[in-house]
Amino acid sequence: MIKTTLLIFLATIASNSIAQTIIMDEQTGILTLPEVKIATKNPTYSITLKQIDDDSNEVILELNTYIRTNDSSIYYDPYTTILHIPKMVMGGETYNQARFQLLPATSNDSPMKFHMIGVESDNTTTARSVKATVETDPVNATEDAADDPAIWVHPQDPSQSTIIGTQKQGGLMVYDLTGKEIQYLPDGRMNNVDLRYNFQLGEEKVTVVTASNRTNDSIAIYKVNPKTRKLENIADRVIVAGLRESIYGLCMYHNKTSNKYYVFINDKDGSVEQWELYDNNGLVNAALIRSFSVSSQVEGCVADDILGYFYLSEERVGIWKFNADPKSNNKGHLIDTVDKNGNATGDIEGLAIYYIDEQKGYLIASNQGNSTFTIYNRAGDNEYLGRFNVATNYELGIDEVNDTDGLDVINIPLGEAFPYGVFVVQDGINTMPDVNQNFKLIPWERIADIFGLEKATSYKLH
Repeated sequence: MIKTTLLIFLATIASNSIAQTIIMDEQTGILTLPEVKIATKNPTYSITLKQIDDDSNEVILELNTYIRTNDSSIYYDPYTTILHIPKMVMGGETYNQARFQLLPATSNDSPMKFHMIGVESDNTTTARSVKATVETDPVNATEDAADDPAIWVHPQDPSQSTIIGTQKQGGLMVYDLTGKEIQYLPDGRMNNVDLRYNFQLGEEKVTVVTASNRTNDSIAIYKVNPKTRKLENIADRVIVAGLRESIYGLCMYHNKTSNKYYVFINDKDGSVEQWELYDNNGLVNAALIRSFSVSSQVEGCVADDILGYFYLSEERVGIWKFNADPKSNNKGHLIDTVDKNGNATGDIEGLAIYYIDEQKGYLIASNQGNSTFTIYNRAGDNEYLGRFNVATNYELGIDEVNDTDGLDVINIPLGEAFPYGVFVVQDGINTMPDVNQNFKLIPWERIADIFGLEKATSYKLH
C-alpha cells in the first residue's frame, strides 16, 4: 500500500467486485459508485483509488493484478474521464458497453457520479460499438486542432490512397493509410476540407481539393499530385467568402449532368454560399452563384452528386436537406432533429455519404454532443437506421473516439486493410498515449456487419 494526498478527489469503483452496489437514477441517467478502478494504457494492471477518511483527501493506491483478456471488466479511463460497464440492466432492458462521463465532485467526501453518454443494445435507439484499426500521427498543434478529413483514392494503386485532414490552427495534413504523416501544408487555419475527381484543368484532369481557410476568410484550392500524393496550390486568386461571419464549414458538389463543380461554404451565423469552380488558364477560379441561410450555427455538410441533394448540419436543430442545383429554390426540410422527437443529439457536426449504387447508400452524421454517429438511408426519406460509437481497441492500442468534428467514408477497396472501404473520423480526445488530436480509421465492414448494411465495392462515384 502507498499513501498519498490528492488535491482533487477522483476516487470511486472496484471493477472485479461483483458484490458492490450500483445505484442508477434512471430519470437523470446518473450512476453512483463507491470505488474507482483506473485502467492503464496497457491494461495488464490497474490502480484502485479508495477514500479512507471522510474528513480528508487521503486515499490508498493499491496495485492490482488485472489482466484484461476481453471486455468483461468495468473500468475507468482517467484520460477521457469515461467509465465503461460491460453489462447493465436499466428499466428492465439489458445494455452492453454502457459509457458514463464523470461529473465534477461536489465535495471531497462525495461518491463519484457519472452521466450516461452511450450504450449498446439490440435496438436502434442505443449506440452499438465498433473499433478503429488504424490511427494517424497526431496533428502538430495542441488543444483543439484536428477537425475534418477527406479520403483521396490513388488512381492506380488504392492502397496508396491518402487521408487529407485539416489542422485548424495552421494548415492541412496528409497521411497514408497506415496513419503516417507525409505532408504538412502551413497555409492557414483550415477548418473543413473536401475533394472531387476529374476536374478539367488545362490539358489534364485533376483531383481538386478545397478547404475553408479562416486565416483570410477564403476558399483554398489545391490539386493532388498522384506521383507524390501531396497537395499543390492551383488557386487563380484569393477567393474571399461573402458570408456574414468568417468562413467555417465546407463541402463540394459535382453535378454529373452539367459536369460543373461547386463548393458550398457556411458560417456560424447559419449563412450558406454556393460557388462554381472553373478553369482559368490552368488555374482554378470561382464565382458566387447562390446564397441562403438557416436560423443558427452550421458547419458540417455533404452533397450527393448523383441524387442532387445538399445536406447541412444545423448544430442545435438537426440535419437539413436541400436541392444542390444552384437554380433550385432554397427551401429545405429537416430529415432528423435533436429534440425529443428526433434521433440525433445536440451539436451535430460532420456528414458523409457511403455510395452503393446510383440510388442506394448511407448518410452518416457525427453527434459531437455524445460522441456517437447516426446512420440514415441515402435514398427516399432518409430513414434512420441506427447509432454507433468508436470504442477502444485494446489489442492494437488505439483509444476510443470522442468529441468528433468531421468525418468521411468511401466504398472503394483500399487494399487488404480496408477491403470494403473505410470510415475516417476526427478524434477530439486522443489518448493511449495522451497526445495531440488525430484521425481514426475504421474498416467499413465493422460498421456494416453490426447493422446489416450493404458492403458495396463495384460502384465508383468518380
